[in-house]
Amino acid sequence: MTRWIRQLLALGMLGAALPACALDLHGFKPDEIALWAAPVEGRGVLTSHRADVPVNPASTMKLLTSWAALNRLGPTYRWKTDLVSAAPLENGVLKGDVYWLGRGDPRFSNANLQQLLRELRRRGIQQIDGRLVLDRQAFSRIASAEKFGGDDGKTFMVDPDTQLTQLKVAWLHFYHDDNGPRVALDPALPGVTLSANLQPGGQGACGDVRQHVHIHEADNQIRVSGTLPRRCDGQQAFVNVLDHVGYAGQAFTALWHELGGQGPREVTVGPAPSNARLLASFESEPLPVELAEMNKYSNNTMARALYLTLGREDGHSPDTVANAEYAVRRTLAENHISDEPLVLENGAGLSRRERVSAHMLGEVLLNSARGPYAGEFIASLPIASTDGTLKKRFKDVGPRLRLKTGTLSNVKALAGYWQAPDGRRLALVAIVNSPRALAMGKALDQVVDDVIERFASAAP
Repeated sequence: MTRWIRQLLALGMLGAALPACALDLHGFKPDEIALWAAPVEGRGVLTSHRADVPVNPASTMKLLTSWAALNRLGPTYRWKTDLVSAAPLENGVLKGDVYWLGRGDPRFSNANLQQLLRELRRRGIQQIDGRLVLDRQAFSRIASAEKFGGDDGKTFMVDPDTQLTQLKVAWLHFYHDDNGPRVALDPALPGVTLSANLQPGGQGACGDVRQHVHIHEADNQIRVSGTLPRRCDGQQAFVNVLDHVGYAGQAFTALWHELGGQGPREVTVGPAPSNARLLASFESEPLPVELAEMNKYSNNTMARALYLTLGREDGHSPDTVANAEYAVRRTLAENHISDEPLVLENGAGLSRRERVSAHMLGEVLLNSARGPYAGEFIASLPIASTDGTLKKRFKDVGPRLRLKTGTLSNVKALAGYWQAPDGRRLALVAIVNSPRALAMGKALDQVVDDVIERFASAAP
């Protein structure tokens, strides 16, 4: 596309009527790809191919969840995390249990937890003479991500959780200085054992530190071995350890001890008493900040947490997952978009079951671009050749193109917007479902190029 459009721009011809051409599938079989595109400003459809067939959208499903969240929760929505207790405070000692009320904040970090704990210290609490109790009532159950057994333990498979902290990830920090090669765990989880057998390496480049070391994770043990080059000093790698309750409890304890606090005696799960008073509270960044991180980097855990938050806030039944699906379908109905092709599992696209049609997802894009939260929604998408999952793609097209990507073993998808220099905008969806999907990424990009060319050549 690129040279062609640059020539049009140089000649001042963008927008001039050009002859229509047949759709070039660039090697795709007709039944392997679904395609839909339409102008945001105006009526009609620019191109459509199998647009009403239900297909697996992979992570472009996050667009539907994002749109529903902006409409139902609003752009000022924030997640709240509280520490409460009914126990008396005597001479710096909390004489009983402290309860952690988690509500599934997708971006809640160790730094945020430390902020909560500093507030406890400011209240004069030096010792928790009781238990840390995780109140997990915000989600009645977690939406599944089934048939990914071969990916167990990988970070993109981390389930959402009411007390989700640091995406349940710890960091290994590698050092190689005058004291030799070594590794440290952050946070220093008290129930996790780290053992290392690192040998000094040469003076060559480090690159990804995992090229030089082997990291074995099992339950509460991490073993690191290998040869560490000097230039790996300061490098880091993440590890996925413990379950959610274990990670949250140990992170709390580790950070509390770093602040000089003592206790708690143990970590358990249970509901906070009705007479508990607020000790400390943390509010997340507003929803658009969460959406940008989620969509630009296609974070499955965050998307699944957002989907469950829709269900928690809907609250029309005790079932969080059923409520989430109800909230999405209700949003579609209120905006006169048919949900007939829609199959939902977790709202993230990390699913073998989820289905949309290119037409339905395209209508969501149009509705969003024409609605009150267009800026927040579009700003959350990766920018071609600039950031996120599009950083190395569409370099000749550049930042006028914003697309959410989607990838599974048999799925390759793109959905979003292109804006012409004259301000006209195009909404487009292209979804490949085929055993050849992963090998056809360049062909998919070429199909998108062609659709943009067609739009660019159309008279305004």
